[in-house]
Amino acid sequence: MHHRRRCARPLSPVAAIAIPCLIVALTSATASADTIMRATYDNGRTDSGYAGIGASGCCTYSLNPDGSLHRAGTYSIRSALRYADPEVSGGPRAESDTVNIVATRFQPGQTSWYGFSVYIPSTWQDDATAEDIIFQWHHTKSSCDNPNRSPSMFLEVLPPSTTSASKLRLRVNSDPVLCDYRDNADANLTKTSYDLTALTKGAWHDFVFQVNWSYTQTGSITAWHQTSKLPGWTQVLNAENVANTYNSGTGTFGYLKWGIYKPAWRQGPTAVTERVVWHDNIAVAADTSTGFQDVDPSA
Repeated sequence: MHHRRRCARPLSPVAAIAIPCLIVALTSATASADTIMRATYDNGRTDSGYAGIGASGCCTYSLNPDGSLHRAGTYSIRSALRYADPEVSGGPRAESDTVNIVATRFQPGQTSWYGFSVYIPSTWQDDATAEDIIFQWHHTKSSCDNPNRSPSMFLEVLPPSTTSASKLRLRVNSDPVLCDYRDNADANLTKTSYDLTALTKGAWHDFVFQVNWSYTQTGSITAWHQTSKLPGWTQVLNAENVANTYNSGTGTFGYLKWGIYKPAWRQGPTAVTERVVWHDNIAVAADTSTGFQDVDPSA
């Protein structure tokens, strides 16, 4: 049985934030007993003091703590990717991950809280139709999985179109059938997208997610967002009775990745030649009534 939210959340970007369930997060950045991980980078190391945080980058400039820009505390992690960088783990990426932090892994039937801040610089250039992936809930592969299977969920920056401005979108992939790729060529794969918010450049974007993981229509995803330029939490997603991961069999699990990954560069150049983003306060917490403040990245 999963705990559900027990306190009100602000639904307006200008709503007062002095809400009882958020007071702890606003007055103290100390992790509670329910906080599984909070990577602040305040020790100036790429692993933020967690031996299990991995790094996927080709070069000395790929992943570096940065004391000149941070959401809270003294450091963030800067992820830089250039076109024609040697591919790492099968793609053009500069990312950190929690694959080796067992307590942060997720499985179907589990509910967890996640929080993080990501900074999109004012110099960010729009890139035609090529998206940039900045946070992933990835999944290990079973022996029968599609080797190119997408993450269960990922957050991406979409360029502007003729009808909309640049935005941050959550993409969700799910499949209830074990070994579907081998037997049915992903016949049961479902891809769902949720537009969360417009892209504000030169600002920190703060996110909190509560996810009930399921490969059937029994899961849920709830998300809140604010920016450093316009503080005040807004609920930007409340998806109930949804599938949001894969039926991948015994021994597989989900884990987090953050940084920059640009899939289009696997095929060739695009309108930009470099991408740089910053992340701070990546947190994971158990599903309790204090989950929001346990992962609040602005605290």
